[in-house]
Amino acid sequence: MSTLTLHELKILPEHFAEVLAGKKMQETRINDRDYKAGDCLNLREINESGEFTGQEMNVEVSHVLHGGHFGIAEGWCVLSIKNRTSDAAIDLICYLRDRLIETCDCIDAGQEIVKKAGYTTEDSQRTANDARQFVDMANEYLAKIAGDEA
Repeated sequence: MSTLTLHELKILPEHFAEVLAGKKMQETRINDRDYKAGDCLNLREINESGEFTGQEMNVEVSHVLHGGHFGIAEGWCVLSIKNRTSDAAIDLICYLRDRLIETCDCIDAGQEIVKKAGYTTEDSQRTANDARQFVDMANEYLAKIAGDEA
């Protein structure tokens, strides 16, 4: 019976974004933790000052190339990693973002009708504006993850 080993590691923003997007599939590290295939890396993004940004993700180690071979120094290793971000999760975020945009459009379209009926639209305007902030956040996240600019 094997147990999962979790390693918490710091990672700079430019590398974090590349792993998140599935473009960076290796990590070169000092092998001070006896990394093995099947281990989980909790990658925690840090800024240039070394402070945590609050962004983190888990990736799985699929292969370990130990130092002493192929130009890799003794005591170092190259970890092949698999990003566990699911395509289904990305699809769901896209779907929910699109429905939220449609909802905002419906709220906007109904503003004049509500005003003519003698009611205020402040709450609905606030709701639509808040929803648009979530749409912007989803777009930023998707651009980082999937290269989806819309």
